[in-house]
Amino acid sequence: MNYDSSIALLLAGGEGTRAKQNVPKQYVQIEGIPILAYTLRAFDRHPMIDAVYVVCQERWRDYIHRFSSEFSFNKFAGTFTAGNTSFDSIRSGIRGLEEIYGRGEDTKNPIVLVHDGVRPLVSADVISDSIRVCRLHGNAIAAFQMEEAYMAGDAEKAWEMLPREQLWGAQTPHTFRLHDLASAFREAEEQGIGTSQSLYTLMAQLHHWPLYKSLGERVNLKITNPEDIWFFSRLASVL
Repeated sequence: MNYDSSIALLLAGGEGTRAKQNVPKQYVQIEGIPILAYTLRAFDRHPMIDAVYVVCQERWRDYIHRFSSEFSFNKFAGTFTAGNTSFDSIRSGIRGLEEIYGRGEDTKNPIVLVHDGVRPLVSADVISDSIRVCRLHGNAIAAFQMEEAYMAGDAEKAWEMLPREQLWGAQTPHTFRLHDLASAFREAEEQGIGTSQSLYTLMAQLHHWPLYKSLGERVNLKITNPEDIWFFSRLASVL
């Protein structure tokens, strides 16, 4: 692989308790296919993606290998062991990629698209634009402009209006060069940062501005609650 190789790193280590299912939500079957498999398929089919890795709990490793073989995912390249939090899981995946692609400025430095395994509706356009913006600017955060009216306040009352023209919904993929990701996690360790909501919020905590917006779509939802599973099940028959 060359300098401009593009790698997908899918996060599938969570337990997904809010979805109220018998298995973690990424393994819930819709139309006989695990949600994670829909996500993996989107990246496997994309012509600009060279390899797909999954971060998962050890007990699900064999299952992922089995369905990847069953569905003939040619770009599925393996798994890394998830941590106790999403922050730990991303760090584990980055370290795993470093073992494969090497460390230091003289080694391969692929583009890495870090994506939630429970965002199965990610489109080819979103993936393409993530890569385009990262090649151009060095990073890309998929985002879409908000359309509602927004209030700031507490559970009972609001005291400020937030102008929607300045508000964008951040999604995944979060796309960076591998060296930049590895460097950010080393910097976080030096600063005593042991957790962050996402890769985007980590980069914000580290003041790695600017972060560039790439194409996001409202349909690129993160499956979290039972109603999200219901919504996705209505769409799955046409995927």
